[in-house]
Amino acid sequence: MAMRFTTVRNTSQETIIHFDSSAAETGTITIANLTASTEARNTDAPIVNIVRFVSTGEDGALLKVLRNNKTIIACAPENAPLLDLTSMGISETQENTYDIIVDNTSAKAVTGYITLRKVKGWSSKVETATYGAYDDETRVGASTTLSGSPDKA
Repeated sequence: MAMRFTTVRNTSQETIIHFDSSAAETGTITIANLTASTEARNTDAPIVNIVRFVSTGEDGALLKVLRNNKTIIACAPENAPLLDLTSMGISETQENTYDIIVDNTSAKAVTGYITLRKVKGWSSKVETATYGAYDDETRVGASTTLSGSPDKA
């Protein structure tokens, strides 16, 4: 069995994921799959920072967040740790080109939220400042179907 993930919110720069587990198990957040409906993956390698983390759990639980086999966060969820890095003017950038592993190292129940900031690897489909009335929010770039569109020959 694997850690369960639920996407709470996914916007053009931020993704909030809820996680929960009641056994010794891990799960992977694949950063290349964090595309929101208002954006498209571009040719850049995805870069995703951790900006907030909160968890809670049963006594004796141990939770780790790893990237590229490096421990980024290790905590005892029973103490309800909260990391609000953006309020301190920073974000967790270590190994930020790698997927995120959430590891419940105990057989105790844990749950929490991880907030991710998408730094590179996506292009917004909302480009009204560039294309005005010709903006096609279903794709990156101006609409090519409208007469007078910047991309229409």
